[in-house]
This record gives sequence, structure tokens and C-alpha cells, in this order.
Amino acid sequence: MFCEKCGNKLKENHKFCTECGQLNLEKQGSKPIIVTNTLEQKWWFRLLKVLYIILYSFLLLIIPIVWSESNSTYIGYSTTYGGRYEDTYSKAFWYSLLTLLIYIAIMRLIKITFLYIAFGQKPQWKKEFKKLF
Repeated sequence: MFCEKCGNKLKENHKFCTECGQLNLEKQGSKPIIVTNTLEQKWWFRLLKVLYIILYSFLLLIIPIVWSESNSTYIGYSTTYGGRYEDTYSKAFWYSLLTLLIYIAIMRLIKITFLYIAFGQKPQWKKEFKKLF
């Protein structure tokens, strides 16, 4: 058996030519190895990461809105207290934290669903929800 590229004599158990490195197709059963080009998929994943970051940037708007809506409460219509505002920063903190956690969970579910539908990737629930972001 000889190398198709350089003509060097090959032994039966060699997968590659020792001179030029050419793949021994006879050893592989005359089936060339097909290398898939993942460059086409890489730009999709980059675009998805950019969209994912943009969707997370909405949290910069949502969290302050939730905070401002829940940090003070108007206590009125009472004869004892009269009409006044009561600051409830602890309530605002917990509502904001809850909003953040719900938003992150929804974003993870959207990501898992999109990857399953678009690319046929098996959902990796544990991996996605163990990551912080």
C-alpha cells in the first residue's frame, strides 16, 4: 500500500503517511473524514448572545420601576394616622429581588426553548439553572 499524495510505502496498520501526513483512505475503508464547518453556527451563537444580553439589559429599567413603585405606601383614609406616606424599603427590596429572579428564570426558559427549536439541542436544565447569569 502506498500514499496517494507522496507515494511513500505505508504499512497496513498506519492511518497516516509518515512522510507527508496524508490520511490513509484504504485504512479508513475509503471513506474520507468530513470535517463540519462550525463557522456558520458560530455567528448564530454570537448573535444569540448579543440578543440575550440586550434582553437582560431591560432589567436596568424594570428593577428601578419596581423599586420606586413599592418603596413607599400612602396610608390615608384613616382617622388615626391621617394621610401620609410610609417608607417600606424592605418590601421594595424583596419585590425587586423577586422580579429579578422571575426575569432570569423566564430568560433561561426562553433560551433553552429557542436552542431546542432552532438547533435541536437537548435541553440542559441543570446546567442552565446552575449558572448565575
